[in-house]
Amino acid sequence: MPVKTIVLFRSKSDDAVNEDIYEKLLTEHGCAVKTLSPIQFHFINQDLLSTKLQSGDYHSLIFTSKRAVEAVQQVLTDHNRKRFQRIYVEGPATASLVKDLFGSTVEILGAESGGGESLAEFIIKDVQNREETAKLLFPCAQARLDVLPKRLSNTPGIHFEEITVYETIPSDSLDKELQEYLTNHGRPDVFGFFSPSGFESVYKSCQRIGFDLCDNKSVLISLGKTTSAAIRHSLGSKSFNERSCSKPIPEEFLRVVETIE
Repeated sequence: MPVKTIVLFRSKSDDAVNEDIYEKLLTEHGCAVKTLSPIQFHFINQDLLSTKLQSGDYHSLIFTSKRAVEAVQQVLTDHNRKRFQRIYVEGPATASLVKDLFGSTVEILGAESGGGESLAEFIIKDVQNREETAKLLFPCAQARLDVLPKRLSNTPGIHFEEITVYETIPSDSLDKELQEYLTNHGRPDVFGFFSPSGFESVYKSCQRIGFDLCDNKSVLISLGKTTSAAIRHSLGSKSFNERSCSKPIPEEFLRVVETIE
């Protein structure tokens, strides 16, 4: 495989024992991988979240990120854990964290659906098949995308409510860590981006340290349509080589890497 060096811009697990699944798979296929965290997280609205989880007003939860699961974990009680019948998730990594938190008694659905738009369609179809009104709570980031909330809010038979449970801010160590990597290893074959906010943080960092993402010497790989759209919007008419993963899973990222010649 031609690709040998990859920098992934994603937040690594807080659990040092938990090996990064992207790093593991790519390393097993001969790549030298470095992960840098482009953003930091801050939990908010914890009291309000706790109140909503205790209210009994919701049958199901929706998670599109691991951080939202972690925010719920901060305030979830054993009693409240049993209130939820189904949990809809985006991506296997989020599904795994949900299973650890809620156990095997809850249905975890939608992990393989893809991005937010696909998950919304999956939820609508699932609700319609059950022929009952669904009361859904969506814990999310302040920078969440509109596609899922808009789609579900306008669907008959679904009572949808969202609550912002964490904020994202640029990592204060990214400039230093990225510069150190480039100085020690040079330009990688691939940069991997996992969220629009993560890309925006990296793009601004590159501008500050005088590094050009747009010279076609590195391939930019994005997870999902929204991250791809953010890259194309920010870079505009500049010349760059960007490829998008259709699903947020390591195997899909590897598949895209293997298409690079």
